[in-house]
Amino acid sequence: MLRGIVVSGFVLLAALPATTNYKLNSFGFGSGGTANTQTATYSLEGVSGELNGAPTSTVNATTKPGFVQAEQANVPKLTSLDNNGGAYYNKLHFVIDNQNNPTDATYLVSVSTDNFVSNFQYVQADGTLATTLLLSDYQTYTTWGGAGGSTMIGLTPSTTYYVRVRATQGKFSESAYGPILSQATAAPTISFSLQTSAGPIPPYTVGLGTLTSGTVSTGAQTINTTFSTNGNSGGDVYVSGKNGGLLSSSTSYIINAISNDLSVVSEGFGGQNTSVSQVSGGPYTVQSPYNGVGNNVGVIGNLTRSLYSSSSPVTTGTGILSLKAKPSSTAVAATDYQEVLTFTASANF
Repeated sequence: MLRGIVVSGFVLLAALPATTNYKLNSFGFGSGGTANTQTATYSLEGVSGELNGAPTSTVNATTKPGFVQAEQANVPKLTSLDNNGGAYYNKLHFVIDNQNNPTDATYLVSVSTDNFVSNFQYVQADGTLATTLLLSDYQTYTTWGGAGGSTMIGLTPSTTYYVRVRATQGKFSESAYGPILSQATAAPTISFSLQTSAGPIPPYTVGLGTLTSGTVSTGAQTINTTFSTNGNSGGDVYVSGKNGGLLSSSTSYIINAISNDLSVVSEGFGGQNTSVSQVSGGPYTVQSPYNGVGNNVGVIGNLTRSLYSSSSPVTTGTGILSLKAKPSSTAVAATDYQEVLTFTASANF
């Protein structure tokens, strides 16, 4: 006798209730939502009914099920946080990735110096930081500079800042904070070097040769200066003279430093820029009266005067200065005419 086993079963298929216009995505029913309640300070949106479960998360993502969570804005992040290649000592530049939030969404930029352990600050609309959170600290993506980003200012040099951002779009919609980026501000810097075209080894001298009355003589060497700073308002290179001109100590006669065209005056001494440039930043410029041409010179006297200047950070600002002199027919002959020049650099932080 042959015996067999007949196996039978049922496959139950259930479709969610639906019409041509609506679909119910759950068979669970709660008791409905509660009305929004509020005081002068707070608003509450409540919902009662079935439990939705606790939030779940991984290293990269967090799921928070529930009606209120579904209303929240997309979590934004920072595209970049930088100190402009080490140039910014008191500010940082940041760019927000809005993660496709609506155009009327606003963003809060939160800052900390201890990775949000106990130090909490917020970027205000003017770029400064404050420890008190205000509604005005929430700004639109456009106000924060869009794809070009914005800058937080008034920071401490050589300090690491941790930055994060969150979004909101009306009540009950504020997102969680996005990932944290960190960046250190640079240290304030200034560098200055001086040498003559004869070489970098002091003592530095510029020879004017034998001066002939009525004739303009130009120094055989130039004075070359190089200046760099990340000072927010740039800086200056200054020049001054000890004697106020070419002085012969043996005769006490001086060919005075002047600002004039040596071609049309009987006597004088001064400096004239022959070249000025910069690698980046600036612009690095020569200042009047040292920007003359021909035989026009600027006075190098007892007063300290700006020779080269930049109103913004500059890298390798280079200036080349020539010296010119013209003695008159009444100048006393001597072999010890000289002047001692002092060059000083300062940055505007």
